[in-house]
Amino acid sequence: MADKRVEIVDEDGQISIAEDVIASIARIAAERVDGIAHSSGGSSGGLRSIFGGEDLAPNIKTELTGEQVRVELRIAVEYGYPVHEVAQGVQTNVQRDIESLAGIQVSGIDVYVKKVAAPHTHDTEEA
Repeated sequence: MADKRVEIVDEDGQISIAEDVIASIARIAAERVDGIAHSSGGSSGGLRSIFGGEDLAPNIKTELTGEQVRVELRIAVEYGYPVHEVAQGVQTNVQRDIESLAGIQVSGIDVYVKKVAAPHTHDTEEA
């Protein structure tokens, strides 16, 4: 299966941006929102979920159409944060970052909250 890409053509030439790049921008933008639950251990997914740990990193799907992208994110919110405000923050950050960093118009962002997670504490990591 061929990689999906957004092609931007202007007077200077052509720019091709892979779908994975857009998903990476969306993931980083979402993770910067206060209240997003993070997997302990520092990695997003990977070995932790394989060995029975919980993967709280956002799951992201992108749908490219022409020079636009629609994004779907499934997130976990840390307990104590207003769920709707965290979800709206994710929408704002993701749209702003994709449009400013990739130069691609975002046609929509759907956010699904998959879980409310226990608050992350630094004391637990240090123990």
